[in-house]
Parts: sequence; structure tokens; C-alpha cells
Amino acid sequence: MTVLIMATGIGTVNCGGQNMGDPHCTLPDKFVFAGHTPDFDPEIFKLRRQRLMEKMQGETALISAATGNDFIYLTGYTGERRAVAVLDPYSENPFTMFVLPREPMSTLWDGERPGIEGAVNRYGADAAYPVSELNDRLPAMIKSKNSLSMHADDSALRERAGNLLGSASVANGSVHTDLAPILHEMRVIKDNWEIAQLEKAIEVTGLAHQRALQTAAPGQKEYDVQAEIEYVFRKNGLSTGFSSIVGSGPNAAILHYVHNDRVLQDGDLLLMDVGAACNGYVADVTRTIPVNGRFSDNQRELYSLVLKANLEAIEMMKPGHKILDCHHRATEIIVRGLYDIGLITDTTSWWQKRFYIQYRNNHYIGLHVHDVGSYGDLNAPDRDSYILNPQIRGRDIEPGMVMTIEPGIYLLGDRLEYLHELFGDRASAAELDAFAEKVRPVYEKYAGIGIRIEDDVLITDEGNRVLSANAPKTIEDIEAAMRR
Repeated sequence: MTVLIMATGIGTVNCGGQNMGDPHCTLPDKFVFAGHTPDFDPEIFKLRRQRLMEKMQGETALISAATGNDFIYLTGYTGERRAVAVLDPYSENPFTMFVLPREPMSTLWDGERPGIEGAVNRYGADAAYPVSELNDRLPAMIKSKNSLSMHADDSALRERAGNLLGSASVANGSVHTDLAPILHEMRVIKDNWEIAQLEKAIEVTGLAHQRALQTAAPGQKEYDVQAEIEYVFRKNGLSTGFSSIVGSGPNAAILHYVHNDRVLQDGDLLLMDVGAACNGYVADVTRTIPVNGRFSDNQRELYSLVLKANLEAIEMMKPGHKILDCHHRATEIIVRGLYDIGLITDTTSWWQKRFYIQYRNNHYIGLHVHDVGSYGDLNAPDRDSYILNPQIRGRDIEPGMVMTIEPGIYLLGDRLEYLHELFGDRASAAELDAFAEKVRPVYEKYAGIGIRIEDDVLITDEGNRVLSANAPKTIEDIEAAMRR
């Protein structure tokens, strides 16, 4: 439904199905998601449970809401944290839930729970009971079993199940903590329902970036831009998937800056790393724009380098490549560009490259902004071991993966002063001092600039599809959108 209001600069607005007819809706309809996203479908979750039951080692699986997104992935149930699911492919009731029942006092304080009825009618449980009955009912459910499958993060439930296994007189009873890796591998490849949720979250995030391009201006606070972005999320019925990063000037060079309270200055770059969430599925899209609407020559030079890294990396995000190939390609481009500019003096120097390359350029997205799943032959937390080693390429890229690609350049003003602290174990004092002396004049020319360009990419049978393509990212498109 479209609502007309009389307000300078607003014109025709559309509340996207939210509060239709509300005369206070002030979001122009070009920032409203126009597509259709499928609602909750219990059959999707039933298929996931069936797949899990085919893969699990134990005869019966127990998993609780304490495992967070893994429990949600299996059940769709977000009602409360004390729920437990029992999966038994050999039972008359393959999917049994134990949940908190509805009761008047909790409704008064927290709103309506799904309760026993909701567990069956909405979430597709074959049987459901109050969670208070778990200890009484579970022994009979597992007494004939030789093993259970559990989740590594389900410590309280594992302890309880271990005690119950003993009391149930299970012959050679054992608990396999094998559900986590199975579930995490399942979550790497998105089904069509998940892709639809991500498509909406990502497109709305792109619309929010468009809104920021049209409203950001010198004199605002960073949180003014954040408010515009999150306004678009909320008016489209979505939430924020993570704390918005909105950093201007020197704050753009801080990777996880979250204060968002600086005044935007004429001549600043503004980095916005934001993501809406649709039914729990999180977008992650970053754009960097000039606050005054035009890139300076120095900003343009570095931005063009990051954009080239972004575009060429996306070309490698397709079947036939390994998952880190895109990261290594983006890194190669940035290192070569920094060398040409004069910020690196030796492209074979590990520590010089590491001074500028801070992270892996890609990661999964899904029910978490850095979603779970194996990347292959790398120890993900140990960045030093692989981010500059093109021999470590990770697993094969497969259709159904959804990943970001987010190359960047971050030149904190005083970072050269910390060379000895950062790399004293990698190079001699003389080598570090010689590097600092050589690059300092160039570094000071660009000091304080931070640039990141991040897209969300769906891998397809034919190649890939950039889901965040509606967020302008070329210099020409950004400057055109900011002309007022």
C-alpha cells in the first residue's frame, strides 16, 4: 500500500507492509523491499532433522536451546532458552520437544510463549511435554539405546543425559559429542529458504546504504548515519544483525569501531559496515563514502585499489576454485598496489605485508554474521599461519555457499610508531627503522584513511551472484548518488 504525505523531500512513501496507512511513515518507497520472502515453513526444518538423523552416530540425539543457532537451525524454535529436542528415527515420535508451557505470569512479563501447543502446531513436533518432565520421561525414551548423539556445547544437557544413561541401565551406553561438526557442515550449504532470507536481509542492507548516501553530510554525528541505516532496517520489518560500525575520518581505520559518536567533517571518508537480519539470517555489507560527496585524489587512489581487489576476488568465488583463492587474489592486488605507491619496500617481506593485511578477506554468513563451518586446511584463529601463504587454499568452493569478500586498507595515523612492538620478533631493529624512515613520507600523506568494500556473494552452479549489488560501490556511482 502506498501512502501520500505532504513533507518537503519525502513525497510518495511506502511502509512495506508495516503499519500500512500510518501517516507518520516517512520512508521513501525506493528504500522499501518489494520482493516476497517465504514465511516460516516447518517442512524445511523437518528435512534438516531427517538429514541430521541420517548422519549422526548415536541412535538418539539430544540438543537444547543452549546451543543457540544450531538448535534454531534444527527446530526453528526461538521461544526460550530451556527447550530440549529429542530426535529418534526409530520412534513413533521422531521429533519430541520439551518446552516451557504457557502460563499467565510469564505472559504478563514477557509475552506469549509457543508452549506445548505451539511446539506441535507451529514447529512440527510429533510430541511435546513441559521441560520440567524431561528427567521423568527421558529414561524411558533412551533405555533401549546403546548410544546418544549430543552437541559439544551442550554441557549441562550432556551431564544430565550421562546420569540418565546410567540410571536407565543402558548396556555399554555412551555419549557421542558429534552433532556440532555435522550441523556446522550442514549450515555451510544454504537451502532455498535460507537463501531467500539472506536475499531480503542483504537487499534491505543495500537500501540502507543508499539511504546513507542521500543523507550523510558534514556536521552530522556518526550515529545520525547509523540511525538512518537502522531506520531502513526497521521500516522493512527487520532487525540489526550485529552492532553497526559507522566510522568517519580516523575512525574508519579502526576495524571494529562501535562508538559512532564523532562529528563528520568535510573531507572525511565514512565507513559503514552494517547488516540487517531477516528471521535470524544476517547480511554483512560495507561501503566507504566521502562525506562531502567527492573523493579526494588520495582517497580515490586507495579506494580504486581496494575496489580492484574486491572485483577480481569476486571473479574467483565460483566452483573450480578453493575458498581462500579469492582472499589471496585480493591480498596480492593490495600488496602490489601498496608497493607501487611506496608503502611497501619489499613484496617478499612477510612482516611488511602483515603490517597492512589484517584478516582473511572472506567468511561465511548465515545465522551468524561470521557463520560456522570448516574452511578446510587452515586453523582459522591463527591468521599468521595462512593469510599470507597462498599455498594454503582451503576447501573447494561449492554451490549454495554464501560468503562475504571484504578487502580493505587501514592506515592508522600513528601505526608506524609500533613497528618494534608488532614485529620485533620478525625483523631486526635496524630493518624496522629503515622501513619506517623510507615509507614515512608516503604514509603520512595517506595517514588516517580507512577503506573497506564488502559484498555478500552466493555461489551458484554457473559461478556466483553478488547479492549486495544494489549498494553503490564504484566511485562514479557513489558520487552520483551523493549529488544533492
